[in-house]
Amino acid sequence: MSRGFAVVMGIMLASSVAAEAADRPPIESWGKPGIAFDQYRADSVECAKIGYFRDVSQDEPAKRFITGFTAADNNLNSGGGASDWINSILRTQPDRQKRRLHAIQLGDVERCLADKGYSRFRLSRSEVKTLKRYPRGSEARQRYLHTLAAR
Repeated sequence: MSRGFAVVMGIMLASSVAAEAADRPPIESWGKPGIAFDQYRADSVECAKIGYFRDVSQDEPAKRFITGFTAADNNLNSGGGASDWINSILRTQPDRQKRRLHAIQLGDVERCLADKGYSRFRLSRSEVKTLKRYPRGSEARQRYLHTLAAR
């Protein structure tokens, strides 16, 4: 391999990694100036529960998901082959429906936070780097996010 080829490959790889990083959405959180940690955590849990326990059965993505799987199962039970069943499932677009349901639930959580006076903010690169040191769900991570949120 020539040195020039290696340099070109290196530049392409670096460009690819940079493009990937640029495509990532910024890390965001919610904050409220002066909020005490206990209130911050209580509000977070209360709003998260609203999204988590939402009955999604009447939301359009859930209806499409259920209708698609029911049709696929009926097709299979009436003598259709496995490939017909798979095609029926693919037409249902289960991953897309799941993302749409998640967006609905997330919207509920965000409305709750906004109603409580919180606003969205972006973390800087250094803040994201620090945040990654803390395990998800840990109190240390929550406390770090609170320091950012309360300023």
